[in-house]
Amino acid sequence: MLDQLDVPLSTDCGGDCWGCVGEMQADLGDLESLKKVREEFAQGLRPDWIDPATNG
Repeated sequence: MLDQLDVPLSTDCGGDCWGCVGEMQADLGDLESLKKVREEFAQGLRPDWIDPATNG
């Protein structure tokens, strides 16, 4: 669901938002995206994300 006040990654940007694209880029090995998504995971913003470095 979009625009949830308690979920910072749910902003409806109307297109390629960081909430979706950032995780895909990280999963494909983009180092800047991977760093940011790891930070978000540590903050509890992406609780279901699996770091590709752990081989899921």
